[in-house]
Amino acid sequence: MAGQPECWLFWARAGLKRSDLRQMFPGTQGITRMKNSADFEIVHAGSGMKRNRPKGAPKLQLVAVPLLDLHAGTIGQQGGQFADFETALADEMIAAPALWCPNPVQTNCLRVKGTSMSPLINDGDIVVVDSSQTNPEDLNRKIVVAWHRENGLSLARFIAAEGVQLLESENRDYSPVTVEKDRKWQIVGKVLWWIRKGP
Repeated sequence: MAGQPECWLFWARAGLKRSDLRQMFPGTQGITRMKNSADFEIVHAGSGMKRNRPKGAPKLQLVAVPLLDLHAGTIGQQGGQFADFETALADEMIAAPALWCPNPVQTNCLRVKGTSMSPLINDGDIVVVDSSQTNPEDLNRKIVVAWHRENGLSLARFIAAEGVQLLESENRDYSPVTVEKDRKWQIVGKVLWWIRKGP
C-alpha cells in the first residue's frame, strides 16, 4: 500500500527481507532492485616483489564490499534505522580477499558507534556483516548485528544459554540485554571481521 521505497520499512518491521519476498513472489517487478555498477580503478599497492603465479593457477579474487551509510550502535548507543541492507546507500567500497567473504552478495560494511565493545571493537571501527548468517543456533558466542524497532542496529556478542538469549558487551560496565522474549529484536547478521584506522 505504501509503494516504493517506503514499503520496505514495513516489510522489515514484519521481519521480512527483500530476499524473502523474492522467493514468495518470483518474477514480480518492483521487488528486485537494479544495482548500479560502480566504476573501479585498480591500484596496486605495496613495493615488495610479487611472486609469479604457476601457469594455470586460479587468479586472485577480491570482493568489493559496500560501506553503507549506516551505524551499528554498541549497547547504550542508538544505532541506525534500516529497512533492508539492499535499500541502504553505499558511501565507499572496501576490497577484501574472497576467502574473507563466504557470501559476497549478502556482505556489507557498517561503521561502529559507541564504546561498549571496546577494547575489541572501538567507536569508528568498520565491521563487516554477513546477513545470510542469522540462525541463533549457529551464532552462540559470536559477534552479531541485531536490530530493534526502537534502538536500531546494535553490535554485541550473542549468548544463548539455558534457554535465554542475550546481547553482551565486551565492556563489563554495560549490562547484557535480553532478546529472547522481546519480539522486537531480530538478528541481522554475523560479524565476519573488522578494521580500524591507525592513530
